[in-house]
Amino acid sequence: MGRSYDELMSRIQVTDAMRARVLQRLEQEAPSAPRSRSRSRLRPALAAAACLAVLIAGVSVLPRMYTPTPLPTPSGPLTVIPGFQDVSSAAELAETVGFAVSDLQGLPFLVEQSTYTAYDSTMAQIRCEGSDQWALFRKSAGTEDNSGDYTAYAAQLSYDLDGLSVTLKGDTQDSYLLAVWTDGTYSYSLKLSAPLSQTQWDTLITANS
Repeated sequence: MGRSYDELMSRIQVTDAMRARVLQRLEQEAPSAPRSRSRSRLRPALAAAACLAVLIAGVSVLPRMYTPTPLPTPSGPLTVIPGFQDVSSAAELAETVGFAVSDLQGLPFLVEQSTYTAYDSTMAQIRCEGSDQWALFRKSAGTEDNSGDYTAYAAQLSYDLDGLSVTLKGDTQDSYLLAVWTDGTYSYSLKLSAPLSQTQWDTLITANS
C-alpha cells in the first residue's frame, strides 16, 4: 500500500486560501496576549499547525478510499461424508440397504452383542462382540475392497474358492486376520480380532457368502 499512499498524499495541496482560513481560526481560538512579540513567535507554529490540520484531513479520507474488498466465496463441489444409520436387526439392515444381509454364521466365538449399521444405503455392516473377541463384516454392491483396512500386512494370499475371488491378509503365512472376497456382484469383507488358518477361513467365507 506504500506506493498508493504516497500517490494520494502527493495530491493533497495546501492552497493559500486554505492556509489563511486555518490561521484565522487558530488565531481566533488562541489566548489573547500581547500581539507584538507573541504574535511573531506564534506565526511559525500556526503555519505548522495549519499544514498538520490539512494533512490530518487528507489522511482521514484514506480508510474510506481503501476499504478492503471482501474475498470471493469459494465455489465448486464440496466433499460429502456418507451418512450412516444404526438399525435393530439383520432383516432391517437388508431392508435399509436394499440387498440381502444375514447374521454371521460359524464365528469362532460366542456372539454376545451385534450392531447393525447401514452406510448411506450402499453398504451393510455387522459388528459382533464376544467376551474377548470381535468380528467386523461388510457387504456392498460391486467388486471393490470395502474393508477400509489399509494396514500393510506381512502376508497376503489370493485364490479362487468355488467361484469366489478371495484375498486373505495377516501377519504370517499360516494365520490371517482379514478376508476380502467378491462373487462378481457383491463385495464382502470380514476382519477378526484373532487370526485363523486358510482352512478355517474357507469354511467361514462359504457360510457367509
